[in-house]
Amino acid sequence: MPSWGGYRGVACAAHVFAVHVRADPGQVWTALTDPGQTAVYLHGLAAHSTWVPGDPIEFRLGDRAEAIGRVLHVRCHERLSYLLRAGPNDPPVYLTWLLRPAPGGCTVRLQVDEVDHADSPQDAEDLWLPILGALQLLLNPA
Repeated sequence: MPSWGGYRGVACAAHVFAVHVRADPGQVWTALTDPGQTAVYLHGLAAHSTWVPGDPIEFRLGDRAEAIGRVLHVRCHERLSYLLRAGPNDPPVYLTWLLRPAPGGCTVRLQVDEVDHADSPQDAEDLWLPILGALQLLLNPA
């Protein structure tokens, strides 16, 4: 059985995706942390948090929390990591957004670490690539 991060005998997977945007890391950071902007690329889910490590996150659709989590790491304009669950008894997903200045904008890298229930590479692409594409459209207006 695979082992990852101290977990033995459970299904684990890490998926990494990246996109280039014509925006600086500050603008990308705002898109990752502002509820009005997260709703644009996260299928209507508005992320609400203080963005302080250890504090909770709620991803809301209207007044209803559709996913819950906890902030794990914050390095403003560089790295944002959090744990996410669809419900309190669901397997965790760890998301890490890494921002790096690049010529003409910023490279946005998303690492998705799954424990207990690992998506196939194709399922992960089907879920996360449209999200990154929508983020790219938000940050690269025509």
